[in-house]
Amino acid sequence: MFTNMRPAPPGPLRPIPLDDAASIGDFRRYPGCRLVLTCAMCGWQKPYDPERVIARLHELKSGGHATRLGDIARRVAWPCPGCHRLKWRGGLAWPAGLTAADSKRLAARYRN
Repeated sequence: MFTNMRPAPPGPLRPIPLDDAASIGDFRRYPGCRLVLTCAMCGWQKPYDPERVIARLHELKSGGHATRLGDIARRVAWPCPGCHRLKWRGGLAWPAGLTAADSKRLAARYRN
């Protein structure tokens, strides 16, 4: 259908089932997770580091840890590289290569 589509970043992401009231600050409950912007039309995904997104929201004075994931998705103003539309969903997901040992190590880092 579209010949100039860019592929999504390598490796599948495992989504974390969250409700609409979830905020970006909830990433600390899920060690190693990423903020994922997903195109609602074609499914193209782009992962981001939640800590960097929170820092950028603080820098812009437009949010922080309590910012809902849906609000972050609504702020995205660039079109999807796959279908060239502007309908984004926000969520949290684990990278495919994250092991249980990595998760425990990151949980200890957040705790300390």
